[in-house]
Amino acid sequence: MGKAGFGRVGFVCTVLWSLSACSQTPVPAAAKPVKAVQAAPAAVAPAARFAIQPGAGLPWQNLRTIDGNDISLTSGKRQLLVFFATWCGDSKRAMTQLMASDLVRQQDLQIIGIGREEQIPALQKFRSDYRLNFALVADPDRALYQQVASKGIPQLVTVGADGNIRQVLLGEVPDAIAQLHW
Repeated sequence: MGKAGFGRVGFVCTVLWSLSACSQTPVPAAAKPVKAVQAAPAAVAPAARFAIQPGAGLPWQNLRTIDGNDISLTSGKRQLLVFFATWCGDSKRAMTQLMASDLVRQQDLQIIGIGREEQIPALQKFRSDYRLNFALVADPDRALYQQVASKGIPQLVTVGADGNIRQVLLGEVPDAIAQLHW
């Protein structure tokens, strides 16, 4: 195969990898199966399936933060729940955009980041690295996440002051924070 052939294969692999985004937890390199690369039809980003829908209430009323504090989700404030992973590029982008937005300064908004398959030390480091100023919750076994969706992160859930879900958004897009509404 000539140099042009390897270039095309590399390009196809790069496109497929980028479109898969953060739909799956990474597998350690030693455990990854080797697959043959073949031409495929145009790839489409994975479709999210949501277990909760706008108009419904949240499946939990209280959560425990990585700092050991209990937080109530029935505070009468608007809420933004961000399901994310510290290794996910889309999650990192969403957190960076969130911290640059005016949402983090709104007194009537409670923001909670929920680390899917994350342990407390990794979340503490992520909070420090990204200078997050809101509560983080560890979800090491997907117990919370599986009640929201079955695939894809970041998942952004907006909740009105009345406790009803307004929006569930798969944040695998460049401007996810700008698309939020209550």
